[in-house]
Amino acid sequence: MRDQADQLRQLVRKTVKDHPSLEPGVPLVVVSGATKNVGTSTVAVQLARELARLGKRAVLVDANLQQPKVSAYFDQDPEATLVDILSGNRSAVEVLRPVGDSIQLLPGRWTPEAPPEMDRTAVRRMLSEFRALGAHADVVILDAGDGTSPWLQQLWKAAHQVLLVTTLDSDVMKASYSAVKLAPWGDVDGKVRLVVNQCDKDQQAQQAADRFAVTCRRFLGVNIGQPTAVVKRATCDDLFADRACSNQGDAPFKQSMRLLAAEVLSSCLVLSRPHQRYANSGSASSDATKSLKTSNQAQSTP
Repeated sequence: MRDQADQLRQLVRKTVKDHPSLEPGVPLVVVSGATKNVGTSTVAVQLARELARLGKRAVLVDANLQQPKVSAYFDQDPEATLVDILSGNRSAVEVLRPVGDSIQLLPGRWTPEAPPEMDRTAVRRMLSEFRALGAHADVVILDAGDGTSPWLQQLWKAAHQVLLVTTLDSDVMKASYSAVKLAPWGDVDGKVRLVVNQCDKDQQAQQAADRFAVTCRRFLGVNIGQPTAVVKRATCDDLFADRACSNQGDAPFKQSMRLLAAEVLSSCLVLSRPHQRYANSGSASSDATKSLKTSNQAQSTP
């Protein structure tokens, strides 16, 4: 019996090592895009805000190696950043900075001349720091930037959910498909959700997301999570311009992001049962979405 128990423990350890998303701790949600200028940072920031409005504590990580925007958006110029966590000089708790009610920022400032440590040991240490933030966060959101770099692949692999931000542009859709194709199958199947941004027609965006999911399932054998369409005015497609948007004009974007936050939160609630995560998250997300849609319809009724 003892030998069997030891073998089972070793098997569990190996499985968790091969699939970091199964490790216990605070859920990690990675927001990334296959190309630039799709609104990744805008989605990450607004997702944190909507989770806070739902009563959850969010840590927002500026993990975009190419162009970290989130720190600049919050006018943060800190001495300690994500680089210090990767190098082991600081813990995540030491680097956190409050930027709003129930939202804390983990800044990421570096230069091409001084890139952060990128070896697997450093990344694992960083991810372990994030998972251990239970006293400070219910969800950790990583604005991971764009592309298909080894950095992004490691984050995708460790994430509990991946929000792949795209637009209706055909080239962007093709790049998004390539990003899913290049990702390790066992670490993306069922946990990637396509988010269609910068579109003012919800039905059109939803249809495109549905086609994308069908294509991934048919040709890659990868199941894409429930697609989400983010309705967003073209005049608000820049992160900094979002500050100047009127409440009325920005309402569709905020409403769609509120639904996305509810879906993300619903999926996080079943992470304690990883083998059932993908089967259950659809129904849980559907219930939360229906509830919020009813609430939004009631608010908009004259």
